[in-house]
Amino acid sequence: MPTPAIHAARRAELMRRVPGPILLMGSGDRPRNLAMNPVRFRQDSTFLYFTGCRMPGAAAVLHAGESTLFLPPPSEDDPLWHGHVESIFEQAAALGFSSVRPDHALESAVAELPSVATLAVPDLARTLRAAELSGLPLRFGAQHGTEALVETVIEMRRRLCPEELEVMRQTAAVTARAHRAAMAATRPGVHELQLAALFDAEIAAAGLVSAYESIVTVRGEILHNHHRVNTLSGGQLLLLDGGAEAGCGLGTDVTRTWPVSGRFTARQRAAYDAVLEAQRTAIDMVRPGTRYRDIHTAASRVLARFLADEGLLRCSVDEAIETGAHAVFFPHGVGHLIGLDVHDLENFGDRAAYAPGRVRSEQFGTAFLRLDLDLEPGNVVTIEPGFYIVPAILHDPTLRERFSVQVAFDRAESWIGFGGIRIEDDVATTEGAPDVITGELPTAPAAIEALVGQMEMPLGGTA
Repeated sequence: MPTPAIHAARRAELMRRVPGPILLMGSGDRPRNLAMNPVRFRQDSTFLYFTGCRMPGAAAVLHAGESTLFLPPPSEDDPLWHGHVESIFEQAAALGFSSVRPDHALESAVAELPSVATLAVPDLARTLRAAELSGLPLRFGAQHGTEALVETVIEMRRRLCPEELEVMRQTAAVTARAHRAAMAATRPGVHELQLAALFDAEIAAAGLVSAYESIVTVRGEILHNHHRVNTLSGGQLLLLDGGAEAGCGLGTDVTRTWPVSGRFTARQRAAYDAVLEAQRTAIDMVRPGTRYRDIHTAASRVLARFLADEGLLRCSVDEAIETGAHAVFFPHGVGHLIGLDVHDLENFGDRAAYAPGRVRSEQFGTAFLRLDLDLEPGNVVTIEPGFYIVPAILHDPTLRERFSVQVAFDRAESWIGFGGIRIEDDVATTEGAPDVITGELPTAPAAIEALVGQMEMPLGGTA
């Protein structure tokens, strides 16, 4: 776990790189329906990175080598409703801050400084407060804040330190247990909701939270499918995309696909083997200096060979890659950065994920590639190739016309109902071989089959 000393060193480095006062704004509580009933709090990732503070309503001012933390003081009735709450001085000391002030003093403190550098945060109200204090136009995901601060934050956060990688390994172990629990309870007649509950319960029992709303579905061709409305049937594939997140914000992002019946059909096994080969090929390329777009292309070539062998493509692998025809069945990028955010730093747009001078392709499918950097030690990426039979894509008249020569759309019709397969792991770039942080959870088909259906479903049925 990153320590107060690590956070202090990061703040010192930030002040060294960005001249002048810096205002770091944390997120605040947001009501779910009543003020006393907030949604689950998640601190802004950059604020976590530099402070380690998980308190809602916090802020920090960095200036002249000093860091001051601003915290909301406990309410007088906190002992009644919440038990003992530490004073702001005790909270700050635990985080390694020697200077702390109540949050209501933030305005007067900033007013005494020359113009401050700051960033937008996910909390709209807190972003508006930062905008008023700094005089900058701020909007999370669009108007990010002070340019020099944005660039420095991106550069610092993009490479994870050994302590962060260790936390990710710990969350990966919990994620693996959660996936195994869902696999063990999978059988015909079980509902997606029940498996999702088992997955989430395993994470909660370890004292962690879900890094994002998990995808648990037999309709794996819907890439971000959160509906959970289906009862499982024999012959289907179950796709589960989910991960655990530690208190410091670092999480994992893992996808596995397995047969509901416990055995892949011949068609499922052929497709699964192709996706697994694409993933293994891509993982082996996660090395310093490798361009991530080349990793995507290598995975795409493996899948294009499978598509040609199955008669779903009527062209060569080279032509499929050149035209983007393979993306009819693999319509997304092979992965993204992961760290304090599941899609790390994506709130800053492509400037965090695309090297200077590189822009997104306009080609169908490749346009969704989220990353195009030359990898460096400390970068952690997901590798998640997939194969999907998406009726909306197969029946799209524009795509049918564009790829009429390359894609055997008539043959693809016989695959409708297949669903989707995705295999995803989190991989750290090292000075040498790739480090598959989530590699404890197997991907080999025989090992996957052996895990399915080994436990009676302990939860009741759906209402």
